[in-house]
Amino acid sequence: MTRLRSSLQAVFIGIAAAVFFLGSAAVALAQSEPSPAPSASASPEASAAPPVEPVATPTPAATATPAETLFYDAPGDIFSKTSDGTLYYYFQGNQDGTAKVKQELRLGTTLWNDNAQFRLRLPYITRFPVEGNPYYGLGNIEAGYNYNVTSKTFDHALEFRIALPTASNGVESLDTQIKAFYTTKWKMGWGNVAYTNEYDQTIIQPKGASYTSYYEGKLTLPDYAFKATPGLKFSAFWNYRILVDSGGKFKDALGGSIFGNLGDLALSITDSWGLGNNALWKYKFEANATFKLKT
Repeated sequence: MTRLRSSLQAVFIGIAAAVFFLGSAAVALAQSEPSPAPSASASPEASAAPPVEPVATPTPAATATPAETLFYDAPGDIFSKTSDGTLYYYFQGNQDGTAKVKQELRLGTTLWNDNAQFRLRLPYITRFPVEGNPYYGLGNIEAGYNYNVTSKTFDHALEFRIALPTASNGVESLDTQIKAFYTTKWKMGWGNVAYTNEYDQTIIQPKGASYTSYYEGKLTLPDYAFKATPGLKFSAFWNYRILVDSGGKFKDALGGSIFGNLGDLALSITDSWGLGNNALWKYKFEANATFKLKT
């Protein structure tokens, strides 16, 4: 429990540092207005140059905000319209006194167009039992296909993944799972409303492995963009799960996220708390940093 307490302290220190970084960087961005471009008559070279052809009116995609153009922040994930990498971390404390830490490298690359992506997740997991020492190892690697369509008023994304039985040292069950997701986002003047559908199902269950079957829903709103700090948004969410493998048991949690888009880097910080006796978890902290791998 001493190690668990130390991990909790480290998590809270990380929360404070990350929030301070996001806020400071966003304020700096808001205060640093770009310098106006020099007029054509400011230098002799410019005066001698031939007349410039009129610039065509930008398309709606070109006038989108930087956050929408470079990074797409789906609930629980961030990805770009090019190849990207993500460093993901979460700490989850459970009601039974156990805890779990996941550190994950996510890689994504576009396929035949900007909408279609192949995505790979490489997790490393640490388990904290109620008694005894923590144990850790490679988790179940996930590979998937994502197709997303964005517009000024409505976005939606479809994703399929397979979770392979690659876990070591007993950190996860060695069953093979398929996962399906459908995310929708409605964009309005005051903010956005998003809803994610997820279904996880065991398809291969070797002897000794657990069986998984559940539906999960996540409602996220209002995805509010701070006026004084461009690139910084806040949203609250309600996350629930219906456990088909446990007779339809219902579990849920409530939380909030801060998302910041800073140039070629996107960051998000999420806190959530379980609700009632059948909570998804007691407390969960998540941090997500996504960066472009190529233009």
